[in-house]
Amino acid sequence: MQQSFETLFTALERSSFGMLIRDAVLIYPIANVLHVLAVLVFFASVAVMDLRVLGALRQEATETVIRRYRPVAFAAFAVILASGIVLFTPEAWAIIRNPSFQIKLVLIAIGLLNLLWLQRSLGGGYPGMTARRARLPAALSLLLWLGVAAAGRYIAYI
Repeated sequence: MQQSFETLFTALERSSFGMLIRDAVLIYPIANVLHVLAVLVFFASVAVMDLRVLGALRQEATETVIRRYRPVAFAAFAVILASGIVLFTPEAWAIIRNPSFQIKLVLIAIGLLNLLWLQRSLGGGYPGMTARRARLPAALSLLLWLGVAAAGRYIAYI
């Protein structure tokens, strides 16, 4: 089984896309900068929404805050995903075996499941949100996405 994974990920590394990223001087560093900036934008927008659900930032209604920042979070997540693929591809076999990367993937999966829980706790929509039962998933959201960022940074050091 490991050999088939190794074959798959080394083939990805050796693909024309992987070689393009490896051979082009600027693609990898630009993707790295975009990834970091998108993580910052994503976390900032998620933090604002979560903090509002937790009772902070009361000058605006929860519905208004979520309507404003949710599209920003989704756009940032799309940039994170695209730039992450660029960063992953030229070193796929080494990265997939990295414990920090594995932890990052697990935390992302839990974070996305938590997002569904949070959405459900808020009634699935905006009118009459019941913020009290959404506080636990909002607090977990802050911790999970911080964990994702920390695990992502550790990839380079493990």
